[in-house]
Amino acid sequence: MKIVNLESLQNQPVEFNGKIVSGVSIRWLIKKEDGAPNFAMRYFEMQPHTEIPAHFHPWEHEIFILDGECEITAGNITKHVSKNSAVFIEPNIEHSYKNNSDKLLKFLCIIPHT
Repeated sequence: MKIVNLESLQNQPVEFNGKIVSGVSIRWLIKKEDGAPNFAMRYFEMQPHTEIPAHFHPWEHEIFILDGECEITAGNITKHVSKNSAVFIEPNIEHSYKNNSDKLLKFLCIIPHT
């Protein structure tokens, strides 16, 4: 068993295609190195008016909004999501996240190890 307190972990920058995404940070709560054989759990924070650009990958992932709100686009569908919403994003679907609000967005993202 592993127990980790979010506050004990340092924010790390989020990087896509070799570029750091301004205003977005990640903390790896559970990862393969912790003995988790199938999934990683990550905690993200997005500052107001920031975006995780469109990207895709061959694995699914699940998102749970802890606080705040955002727009998530998957393929050609855009949905507004807010606190206590869960989102499933299929593999190989281009997707992006936009925090258009004035509030910090906090969410969990679960992905399989690939």
